[in-house]
Amino acid sequence: MKNVTIDVYMDTVCPWCRMGDASLRTALKDLPEGMNATVRYHAFQLNSGIRKEGEDYRQVMIGRLGGEAQFEARMKQYNQTGAHFGLNYNMDLVKYTPNSVLSHQLIAITPGHLQSQILERLYTAYFEEGVNIGDVDKLVEIAQATGIMNDPAALKARLLDGEGLDHVEEGQRDAQKLGIRGVPYYIINDNHTLTGLQSPADLINAFKQQ
Repeated sequence: MKNVTIDVYMDTVCPWCRMGDASLRTALKDLPEGMNATVRYHAFQLNSGIRKEGEDYRQVMIGRLGGEAQFEARMKQYNQTGAHFGLNYNMDLVKYTPNSVLSHQLIAITPGHLQSQILERLYTAYFEEGVNIGDVDKLVEIAQATGIMNDPAALKARLLDGEGLDHVEEGQRDAQKLGIRGVPYYIINDNHTLTGLQSPADLINAFKQQ
């Protein structure tokens, strides 16, 4: 059995990371016979300076992209590219650019074999339903709906007490050491890197080379 370890640096508010996650899921379903893959998620904040309560999504993006025309073009790009991966992007529902720390904490304290599931649900909630995933109460609802954690009061307390924050900060530090400036970013077996959105075929080819 050939074992492949895939370290994924991502952000829960990154549209390209969502597409990358969908691509990775497809690749994992189509692994060659005799290959086993382990995925480890690492936090990367694209907007680490965003206020805890979040900021207006449209204004943040217009400022980043350089104008309203560029903003509208980017929203269409998300929809068009996302469709290739079977994803819907209802960007008109996205009102906030949240601070993603709490959502990364939620992933960190979720049991490893369920992290992919909670990440997929976070992406869907944010990009399809416009849920503010920077709101701790919304995160608790997501965890409950996913069936991963069933004690809402305890989960809220854990998040607000900073559980999992060390993992988030470690991810940021490691990303800085590695010179990561954009996500998704993949490290395969600690020696081969892939940057940006990859097709399932490209991912599988990279796995085979290890």
